[in-house]
Amino acid sequence: MNKEKLMEIQKTIAEWQGRAKEKQKHASKELGPLFRKNERKEPGKFIESSYLYIRSCDADQGFRPIPCPVFWLSPDIRVTPISGVGSPTRELVAGEAYRLTALVRNRGDLTVPAAKVEFFLVNPTLGFDTRFATRIGVGQTWVDAYGAAEISVDYMVPPDLSGHYCLFARVFSFSPLDLPVSDYALSPPMDRHVVQQNLTIIAGAQSLTMDVIHLPNAAELIELIPMKLADVGRVRNEMVAHLRPVSPTIATELIQKFKFSFEPGRSKGVSTKAEAQKNGLMMISDSDQGFPLKQQAALTKSWLSMQGAIARGKGDLQEFRKLENEYRAMTATQLRSQLRIDIPDVGLKPDQAVAYHVRRTDRTTGMVTGGVTLLVTG
Repeated sequence: MNKEKLMEIQKTIAEWQGRAKEKQKHASKELGPLFRKNERKEPGKFIESSYLYIRSCDADQGFRPIPCPVFWLSPDIRVTPISGVGSPTRELVAGEAYRLTALVRNRGDLTVPAAKVEFFLVNPTLGFDTRFATRIGVGQTWVDAYGAAEISVDYMVPPDLSGHYCLFARVFSFSPLDLPVSDYALSPPMDRHVVQQNLTIIAGAQSLTMDVIHLPNAAELIELIPMKLADVGRVRNEMVAHLRPVSPTIATELIQKFKFSFEPGRSKGVSTKAEAQKNGLMMISDSDQGFPLKQQAALTKSWLSMQGAIARGKGDLQEFRKLENEYRAMTATQLRSQLRIDIPDVGLKPDQAVAYHVRRTDRTTGMVTGGVTLLVTG
C-alpha cells in the first residue's frame, strides 16, 4: 500500500477515535446525572468489542468460571429432523436429513455481521477434541450488539454415521475478532464460545462406549452419579418427557451392577491406566511429555481469573494473550482413551428410566471437566 495512503488511513482512524473519546466524556457529563437523578444505572462506557457466547445452562451469561454444575446439556443447541421440525431427536438415521441449530448471544457493544458456528458430532464423550470428531459444517448470521440470533446447518446423514451421537457447537467471528480459546479442545468450563449436548438414552442389557479426552499427565475421577428427580424434569428434550424416572435411592442401589472397563490410548512415552472405584474408576496418565499436573492446575486457575478480569474491563491484555497461548499449547497435546460401561438389565418397564450423570472430575483442580447424562430404559 502507498505510504501516504497508509498515513492518511491512520490519521483518519486516530481522528475517529478522538471524536469517540470526546463523545464518551460528553455523554457521561450530560446524560449521567439524568440517570442518577431517577435512581437508574448510568450507561456503561462503549467498548469496541463483541462478546459472543452460547449458554451452557440458563444461568450462563458468558462469564467464567462457569455457573453451571451440569454444563453438558446446553439449552441453546438442538437437532431436529427436516421432515418433522419441532421434534428434537438424539438418534440419527442414515439417509435422513436433520437441522442442527444454535442460539448465539452477543453481550458486546459491537454488532457481528457474520457470526459463525461450527457443528461437530462425536461419540458420547468426556472431554472433547476436534481431531476425534465429525465436523458437520459451518453456518453464519448477523448478531446485533446485546442481541441474539439462531444459526442452523442442514445435514444429510451418510450410511456409515447412523446411531447415537453427541452434539458440540463452537461460535466465532473474524470481524470483529472473537475467537475460541483452543484450536482443538472444546471445553465449556474454560471457553464461552463452546457448548455441548451430551445426552444418551439406552435400553438395559447393552454396553455404551465413550471417548475420554485427556492430557498426557492426568488424574481424573470418572463416576456414575444418580440424578435427582427434579433434575431429570429439567432436561429439555421431548424424548425424556414421556419417561418416568425411578427414585435416586433405587438408582444408587443399581450402580453396583454396572461394569466399567477402560482402554488406554496408545501414545509413545505415555502410560495410562485405570483403578476401580466405588462408583466408577480413577484414570491416571503419566508422561514426561506435556504439562505436569501442578502446572496444569496453576494455568487453569490463572486463565479463569484472567477471563473474569477481562470481562470486567480490567486485566493485562498482554498477560491474557500469554496465558491463552500457553493454554492452546497444553490442549494441543490431548489424547483419546475409551471407557466402556456394561449396563445391566434393570427390569424396568418401557416408560421407566433410571437416570445418571457420568461425571469426570480433575482430581488436581477439583473442577468437573466432562459429563454425559445417561438414561437407562426398560
